[in-house]
Amino acid sequence: MSDIVVLSDSNESVLSAELVDKQKNAEDKSEKKSSHDDFDLSDFEFPEIQFDHAINEDKTINLQNIHNKKNSYEESKNIRKQRKAKIVGKKNKDQVIKERLKRQEQLMKEKVSKALASKKSKNIKPGECMKFMEVVLDKGMENFAPFTDIVKTLIDANLQYSINAELISNSIMWKRNIENSYVNESNEICTTTDVEKVNQILIVWNWDETVTKIANDGFCASISSIRHLLPNYNIILVIFEIGNYFIFKNQRNNSDKRGKKNRMQKTSSKNNDKFKNSPEISRKQLETCLNEIQITSGCSSRLINNSEELALMVYQCTKAIAEIPHKLEKSTNLTNKFDWYVMGDNRNTVRVDKDGNGLKRLWQQQLCQFHLSSLEIAEAICSVYPSPAYLIEAYMNCTDNEGINLLKDIPIRRAAGPLTTVRKIGLELSKKIYLMFMSKDGENALS
Repeated sequence: MSDIVVLSDSNESVLSAELVDKQKNAEDKSEKKSSHDDFDLSDFEFPEIQFDHAINEDKTINLQNIHNKKNSYEESKNIRKQRKAKIVGKKNKDQVIKERLKRQEQLMKEKVSKALASKKSKNIKPGECMKFMEVVLDKGMENFAPFTDIVKTLIDANLQYSINAELISNSIMWKRNIENSYVNESNEICTTTDVEKVNQILIVWNWDETVTKIANDGFCASISSIRHLLPNYNIILVIFEIGNYFIFKNQRNNSDKRGKKNRMQKTSSKNNDKFKNSPEISRKQLETCLNEIQITSGCSSRLINNSEELALMVYQCTKAIAEIPHKLEKSTNLTNKFDWYVMGDNRNTVRVDKDGNGLKRLWQQQLCQFHLSSLEIAEAICSVYPSPAYLIEAYMNCTDNEGINLLKDIPIRRAAGPLTTVRKIGLELSKKIYLMFMSKDGENALS
């Protein structure tokens, strides 16, 4: 039997062939299964169970339970978080408050400490420091003629003074009232005042006591005994009216010369009773004794002839002693900042504005600081080298020998006009300026 081939433009035959093959394969599989099975499944009847409905209900119940559990877990978790947040919030608030209080206390302490430091520095400044000084006068000073002038001068200067029986007669000493301020636990400023004795003493001897001690060779011994009593004190000896004594002695010795007798009678008629019966010493003897006590006992001396001068000296000594702490603090600040001497005073300064006005004057001021220099020399150098940059540039292009001799031939004119003399800067100053700007050794001396 021959195969029949059907030709057609459509794909119906192809589809039918494919369906036939699928049916054959399904029949073959069913036959194989039936051969292997021991019993016929078609004879067994299964109960009708609504699978879809039961599964759906179980799924919904389980999903709802899971969802409820999740919600309850999340709610409990949120409650725990809220409780923790409240506790942490309370702790954070307490910590913030404590830190804020600590910060405020620290700021208050810093503010108070700055106020105390400024007050302390203000108390030792010139002018304010005089308020804390007290002048102690010995009772023996009341019998001295200058006593009233000294007291008047102290009152006029608003200085405190007291009169006590001191160890050294006819002496003047000083006390300093020191205010010690501190901050207590309540951030309150508490002030205590301590009295400090100043290791300075001024001894006033009258002329007659001085003359008697020099004549009896007891002048230096008296100062030595005072030094043993006050080993740590600076002693100043004032001899009152000793100059009038020497004037009287000179006039009496020269009374035989013409014209001196009448003058002596006029000028010394009042002083005859004081000076005529006193021992006689020479000015050379006095100077020898003063030099000896200065060398052996470290005692400085001064000769004063009137009470106003003595009162002024007491005031000047008081002012100098009152300013000692300020000067010491100033010097220590300078020495701590620099390892070389520098003055912090704002004197003889040159002002330079933002436009550069004043730079030439500043350059001249710097050149005037050299020894043997002057304003005329600085102006002569500035006329050739108007700034330090020009001078250093010229030095860079020179050898050492040429740099040392660079400025020596610059002429210096002292004034205008044809009759003025002209001189040159010279080798010494030229060498100093070269070493100043070009030396690489900071320890190198300029001269």
